[in-house]
Amino acid sequence: MNEKRASAILLFTLLLTLTLTSHLSLSEETTPETLLLTVYADGFVLVDYTLQVDPTFPTQNITVFGQVLENLLIVDNDGLPLDYSIINGTISVYSLGTDKIKLTYFTQDLTSKEGRYWTLTIDALVNTRIILPVETAIISLNQVPEMIETSDNRVRLLMNASLIEVTYVIGVVGTEEHAQIVLNEAETTILSIKNLGINITEAEAKLQEANAAFNLGNYVDAETLGYEAKNLAIQINQTATQTRTKMDEAEDAIANAQNEGRTVELNEAQDLLDQAYSAYNNGNYSEALNLATQAIAKIEETEIFLSEETDPWLIYGILGTILVASIVILGFFVRSRRKLQVVEVKKEKRQIDAERIFLAHKDLLPEEKQAIQFLVENNGEAFEADLYDYLKLPRTTTWRLVKRLEGMGIIQRSKFRRQNLVRIKRKYDVKQ
Repeated sequence: MNEKRASAILLFTLLLTLTLTSHLSLSEETTPETLLLTVYADGFVLVDYTLQVDPTFPTQNITVFGQVLENLLIVDNDGLPLDYSIINGTISVYSLGTDKIKLTYFTQDLTSKEGRYWTLTIDALVNTRIILPVETAIISLNQVPEMIETSDNRVRLLMNASLIEVTYVIGVVGTEEHAQIVLNEAETTILSIKNLGINITEAEAKLQEANAAFNLGNYVDAETLGYEAKNLAIQINQTATQTRTKMDEAEDAIANAQNEGRTVELNEAQDLLDQAYSAYNNGNYSEALNLATQAIAKIEETEIFLSEETDPWLIYGILGTILVASIVILGFFVRSRRKLQVVEVKKEKRQIDAERIFLAHKDLLPEEKQAIQFLVENNGEAFEADLYDYLKLPRTTTWRLVKRLEGMGIIQRSKFRRQNLVRIKRKYDVKQ
């Protein structure tokens, strides 16, 4: 009798466990509620997506628009952050107890560009509001919008839930006035980059072509060539910045190897770095970047070669010595544990040369200088949220400011306790 009763209890427990497990492992389908797309001139789209969910389910699987998501934030109906994980392009949100989820993020995956023409493409599951960039002219729509209006010099659309394709250009097409604006912007950008000591001969040649087209009255061609000249200058500057960073890394790696006595085959790495500097000074930034990368790889190969050639008995002797020393030290601390004092570990105080940053980047905007000064006064680092509170700028403006400083090689961003930590790079520290 007791055996039958025990079997029944066991069977009931197993069934109950399976029921609970299956309920916890499933996630209810979500119901899209609103979708707002704010499109910017550089092709970034701010996605603001709200969904209704079942509060009794612990997780919700959400398919988002775009593959690369930047500054992703997921909150509940009260604006409180929700934990999530991303697996194969699907976001699993831990949403037990909430009936609404709101996602905001930036992505470039929804726009594409061919010449001057931008196209926004999205397969929307809900009626979608779209805000296009300032001074945008719509070229074509794949469906008739429910609403179209212009407010604050921006076109606003309401499109039905389905595949949406909007082709547009920024600015008035083919007028002398607008072509002149484009050429002036290109000339200003090229001059500011040239003042940094960057060789942008190709961009200058492209600008000359644009001016020639303008003088012939070919304003559309002048605009296209002007945009190409500006973008080429920016691209060259970005490559030069990456190259300088990579050469600094190679130089630091060589110095570390010398300090550690790892000099075998180090001359080859130094030769590669010297060639990189030579190519950089000649304006061949891509070649210099490749050579600096090879120099770093050569140093890493040297480390592996040394570790393979080292006498294993020497390694055993060193490890044995370390082990004995550790035991002795541990015994000493155990005997004198009552005499131990707590030593406060102070964070390293950095001295950062702000003037060097301002001199190297004379095209910095006032708010960018203000942000750098704030970081300098806070030991070179701060959370992005604190920077936003200090600058009193819109959150998207602050995000774009940080992205620009990062692209210029002034700062670097990293994740710390689920927040973005912004830090001025070590190369701007005052050398003692």
